[in-house]
Amino acid sequence: MSGQHTEFVQQVFDDLKRRQTGGRDFTGDAEILQAVRDLESASTAVPVRAAIAAARSEDIERLALLDHLTELYNYKTFLKELKLEVNRARRYKHSVSLCMFTIDNYESIKDKFGQLTAESVLRVVGNVLRGAVREEDSAAKYSEETFCVVLPSAHAASAAMVSERIRQRIGNQFITHNGQNFSVTASVGVASLPAHASTHDELIARSIEALEHASSRGGDRVFCV
Repeated sequence: MSGQHTEFVQQVFDDLKRRQTGGRDFTGDAEILQAVRDLESASTAVPVRAAIAAARSEDIERLALLDHLTELYNYKTFLKELKLEVNRARRYKHSVSLCMFTIDNYESIKDKFGQLTAESVLRVVGNVLRGAVREEDSAAKYSEETFCVVLPSAHAASAAMVSERIRQRIGNQFITHNGQNFSVTASVGVASLPAHASTHDELIARSIEALEHASSRGGDRVFCV
């Protein structure tokens, strides 16, 4: 194990000790939690009938489950998978972790290089996530530049280690624009149930809160609640 990796692991455990919340009561940002709940409520009202009706029969399942650009799970499928894992974690008394990734300075990238190049960045990150997770994990696109990974039976420290490996892989990818190569970085927020939340929406809110901390500290890092 490299010295850099060992130092990162120790930092994860030190951060967890300092920020341990005890787990049963939500102690995060109430405004973030309300925003998470509002987004979930709004998603149930989005019409998809026209798109499904226009699709070929073999494409209907893909359209319903996946984000068309990255071929990761879409937001609705993510919610379904997360709720299933949260219920399973409660039933069998084990942990489930959620890792939220955002591309640093994504809007600046889009302004500088244009929409098509920004979409190429999203595809590259999607490919990294698909190649980095286990079969039992769920990788999804949460919003335009935000992705998430559900890690069943994983506590926050191990989820942070997985996130750090993915963060490094994202930083090692190159995107080509007009004959020039550039790379991007990602910020990551990690939270676990039952250590930091007791419901699926609280878990999302705590992960977003951790993500905002990572971004506000300069990005290109993993932050645990």
